[in-house]
Amino acid sequence: MAGGFRVARIAGIQIAVHASWLVIFFLVTYSLAASQFPDQFPGWSRPLYWVVAGATSLLFFASVLAHELSHALVARRFGVRVTSITLFIFGGAANLEEEPKRARDEALIAAAGPVASLLIGGVMLAVDALVAQPQLRALVGWLGFINITLGLFNLLPGFPMDGGRILRAVLWRVRGERYAATRNAAGVGRFFGYLLMALGVFLALQRGGLFAGIWIALIGWFISTAAEAAVAQLSVERSLRGVKVRDVMEADPPSVGPNETVAELVNERMLRGEERSVLVRHDDGGLAGIVTLSDVRRLPRESWDGARAVDIMTRHADLATVGPDATAEDAMQLLGSREVGQLPVVEGDGRTVLGLVTRAGILRLIDTRTKLGI
Repeated sequence: MAGGFRVARIAGIQIAVHASWLVIFFLVTYSLAASQFPDQFPGWSRPLYWVVAGATSLLFFASVLAHELSHALVARRFGVRVTSITLFIFGGAANLEEEPKRARDEALIAAAGPVASLLIGGVMLAVDALVAQPQLRALVGWLGFINITLGLFNLLPGFPMDGGRILRAVLWRVRGERYAATRNAAGVGRFFGYLLMALGVFLALQRGGLFAGIWIALIGWFISTAAEAAVAQLSVERSLRGVKVRDVMEADPPSVGPNETVAELVNERMLRGEERSVLVRHDDGGLAGIVTLSDVRRLPRESWDGARAVDIMTRHADLATVGPDATAEDAMQLLGSREVGQLPVVEGDGRTVLGLVTRAGILRLIDTRTKLGI
């Protein structure tokens, strides 16, 4: 998810927190400190309620992170690269660069998160039953309940929730076709989303149920919207079926040498055409990196004359690249997961450049094929 700020790296996976996470962190902390903990454990000082509530909220999101890490680590076990995990208002999301290739892999990756949440919840409830210290009981008791709830809720068979992904894997295995399985699972996801929205509205109209009702309705809206997005993505994938990167790439992309100044790059390349990205090549033609409009914008304009392309480029080691025989669908997924607008097309040692595939180019192809009914 775009818009997150990076906070850590675990097992090579970048961990980010979206700004919306702060909203739910505050709401959870406030709810626990102002209502739930005072009702369950009267007699504490007000600052103590807030300290325990804040610690509980932080550990709750640590458990959400553990849920997503479980998805990520199992995905890597099956060869699916995971670049990042983002925590946001509705929980978290592991950023997989591609879809699993087999139904079995899909089911195990999807099941890993709920299993982790249920295990964490079970351990917390066991600790709650064994300890007598009230602040610790408040913390582990709530964490146990919420993780069990999180694990069970995610097992609801509505795509794109984990249970919906398991349902898709089952349908995929039975039918042998992932596209139809995704469409059916997304339909179930929309149904659950609408059901939760209706339940949320009903609860919001009840005495004392406004906050819970609004929250449930928002979750329902998120699920139904995500399910509809999955169907839209399915249409994109179908329109790209059979298309290779070599079929859609720009075969002669603009390039510059490492020592060309940024001023020359902008004036001679970017301002004279539609190029928003330029490859940087060594004298032997090997790929050194890429300069995009965003790279230029980060450099103060008064520094353009003195800075070189090599100074601002994204270097080869940090670049996402793709091979010419990869599918356009895989390229589109990689563009989305890496949050970039273009991918150098390379072969051999990864430095021999054949072309450049862009998000805009793929979208133009999708639009053309859709209008032609292909």
